[in-house]
Amino acid sequence: MFLMRKEEALPNYNYNHILDITPEDIKEMGAKAVALDLDNTAAEFGSFHLIDGVKEWTENMIASGIKVMIISNTWISRAFILSRQMGGIAFIPWSLKPLTISLRTAARYLDVELSEMAMIGDKLSSDILAANRAGSIAVKVQPLSALKRNSEAAQFLFGSAK
Repeated sequence: MFLMRKEEALPNYNYNHILDITPEDIKEMGAKAVALDLDNTAAEFGSFHLIDGVKEWTENMIASGIKVMIISNTWISRAFILSRQMGGIAFIPWSLKPLTISLRTAARYLDVELSEMAMIGDKLSSDILAANRAGSIAVKVQPLSALKRNSEAAQFLFGSAK
């Protein structure tokens, strides 16, 4: 049986979209590195293409001195392809989140303490839970699918913004 305490699923920070998170935000959190989820965070679920702006977001983080690594429950070929689109950053596929082994491995690889790594993801039951259990900074973003549905609903209800 899988048990979880309510506080384990609470993020330290909430953002609407990954692109809303700046290097300054990451540094203010006390983080030196970012562990990044893929599905519904940096790419739509199952897609082999990043959402617009994520490559530049990654480059901006790295240029600001923040280390970035993908930690995803996706399969290896997809993680490899999306990693290349981000400039060839390191990745851990089949990460088994909410288990903490992938976060501990990433922290060692990135040469940071777990408490200095922000795990950014959309799911409370995997990304945020893993971050909290590992002692990392839990950063929740809204799932891309929800943002897309909300945008489509608003357009249907209120028409085009033009």
